[in-house]
Amino acid sequence: MHLWRIGERKHIESSYPALIAATLALSACEDTITGDSLSDATESNAPDTILINGEILTVDDNFNVAAGLAIEGDRIIAVGSSESIADLADESTTTIDLEGKTVIPGLIDNHIHFIRMPQRWNLQARIDGINIRQEALNVIAEKAASMRPGEWIMVQGGWSEGQFADEAGGFTLQELDDAAPDNPVFLQILYTHAYANTLAIEAVGADPADGSRLGPPYIVAEPPYGLLNEQMPPVSPEQLEQNVLDVITTLNRAGLTSVYDVGRPPEGDISLLDRMSEDGPLNLRVWHTLKYQAYGPEDIAGTIELIESNTANSTDDYLGLLGIGEHVYLPMFDLPNVTEPYPDEVVEQFRQIAQAAAENGYRINEHSMMDVTIQSILDAYEQIDELVPLAPLRWSLEHVLTISEQSIDRAMEIGLTLAVHSVAMNMPSFLQPPIRQIQDSGIVWGLGTDASIVAAYQPFITLGWATTGMSINGQTINEEPVTREEALVAHTRSNAFLLHKETDLGTLEVGKLADLVVLDRDYMTIPVVEIFDIEPVMTMVGGRVVYDASGQTTP
Repeated sequence: MHLWRIGERKHIESSYPALIAATLALSACEDTITGDSLSDATESNAPDTILINGEILTVDDNFNVAAGLAIEGDRIIAVGSSESIADLADESTTTIDLEGKTVIPGLIDNHIHFIRMPQRWNLQARIDGINIRQEALNVIAEKAASMRPGEWIMVQGGWSEGQFADEAGGFTLQELDDAAPDNPVFLQILYTHAYANTLAIEAVGADPADGSRLGPPYIVAEPPYGLLNEQMPPVSPEQLEQNVLDVITTLNRAGLTSVYDVGRPPEGDISLLDRMSEDGPLNLRVWHTLKYQAYGPEDIAGTIELIESNTANSTDDYLGLLGIGEHVYLPMFDLPNVTEPYPDEVVEQFRQIAQAAAENGYRINEHSMMDVTIQSILDAYEQIDELVPLAPLRWSLEHVLTISEQSIDRAMEIGLTLAVHSVAMNMPSFLQPPIRQIQDSGIVWGLGTDASIVAAYQPFITLGWATTGMSINGQTINEEPVTREEALVAHTRSNAFLLHKETDLGTLEVGKLADLVVLDRDYMTIPVVEIFDIEPVMTMVGGRVVYDASGQTTP
């Protein structure tokens, strides 16, 4: 047996042997969860990898905890006690001694703008989740030190002025000039404004005497997203591919193993992932929505034709088209300033596209922040449900900042799900989604981010927010959070259900794909406020180590 302890550098060979027959896996399943015994059927099939001496949170229906699990190929073949799992190994098996560390299923983000992230990743300094002002400035300074004088640096979202616990607010001109004296730098917030240093301000024709804060036309909501973004140099195809790999490594490091890309066409070419996977799978599972933009009635017929000419749920274990969203019909795009219902004709136009999606088997995840918009969406969905049952499609209302109890009940009645996102953490208390009420209702709901421009990408920030009701600056913004068990289910098992992947992902059970994360502390027993600070020490995707805090990753 090869022995590998967490934190040590030792090569772990990837292997792709044939899976143990499903009947054998099922026969082993009944007894292994307690670790009392194992089916004899596995004795002649030594696993590729075993993990022992851990605190493995299976997140199954009973939230069972085990000490070990075994992996053959890309799937879990046994879960049980350390002793029973160790008995399965032979001299070819790699053993990972967890030394008491906690293991959770690989985290799934149900709402992320993945393909947008790599577009300028090599120019970015990310300050997501940093709540000390000077530490954020240090990240910018370190990035500047790695760049040639005159090269542009950007912080393309993922932060807010309110995230700093010691001194809230945007950055001054002096702070940014000191951090990057030889490089133009700007820090984008949403699509509304940015903070920039003197070199960047002068480059876009503004006056540094007016201060570091710039709004339109320097930052705008439509491509190419304003004059500051237009200064970014083009990225070569080779650099873009490297950016994709670097973003995947960043997300693996954060504990993510699967994401759902919900972006629109201007955000990047999602087919790049297929081309990059020709020689083998990437280290992140990325499913995506149908890429289109319907701006008005003139686009409806073409959109329906596009829906009908593509195949819903045409995914494999790693990639593929899953559904439609987050904007079925752009005239129904709501924000927190929406207070009136949309006109009946707009709702009807939305319904036409949504019905075509239902008839062709697509999942829909619809941007729906305000309850007044949610009510209109539910009106349309209830009409569709009379023709095409929606429950099997697992449509979700997304963001749900002000969803009412009545709307939750209506959504449950037609089999909808809900998706809640940590972008809300940057909003005031009255815009916090009622996650306690959502959990208690019994509706299936999942957690995500809406990263990377409007929210931080790290899932433990999301879990910290959901379990404490606090922002990363330490202020309580939601008096009714959920438990740590409920939050973890929402970020794993429930998200797998939302994405039609519950057969393969979301829990650490026999037969499931071996996606898991080893943590640096015990998620279940640390003070809840420390959940924000959890760091993965190892991440596996399909039985492959894709991140190891000691520096070892697979090719």
